Amino acid sequence: MWTNQLIEPALIMSSLLAIFILGLIGISIARSYKRAKYIKLFTDYRGVLEYHMEKAYDMVHRENILPYSLEAFRVKDEDYDKISQDFVRLVQKFIGPMMLSEFIYLYGDENTFIFNLLEYFSTRYENDEIRNTALEQITESEGLSQEAQIT
Repeated sequence: MWTNQLIEPALIMSSLLAIFILGLIGISIARSYKRAKYIKLFTDYRGVLEYHMEKAYDMVHRENILPYSLEAFRVKDEDYDKISQDFVRLVQKFIGPMMLSEFIYLYGDENTFIFNLLEYFSTRYENDEIRNTALEQITESEGLSQEAQIT
């Protein structure tokens, strides 16, 4: 009689353990499927993100960087940090909370995602055509002024 009392709890415990193990296997399979989905759709996700980054950069550039660019000046470091953080917040606002969580999952964590946003911002800022053109024009006009003074 006492063996039946011991077998029943052991059977329940082994059943619970089997359910737990199957649950872990199911979670692992679901995560693998989700990762595969993100890899398969990476081009689509990248396209969505690039669209919103371009839109955010254009807004930030027009409001904060353009005055510096027209004068052929670089943005001060303190202002650059603030502007780049504004860019990150604007991208996050554009993509919304649902897509934000998906991009964070895609990149592994929020810091890596933000790093990629800042890298995009930095690259776009360094390749600022307006500032480069204004700087060339200033350099050319200074060169012409120096030539005129020499002759």
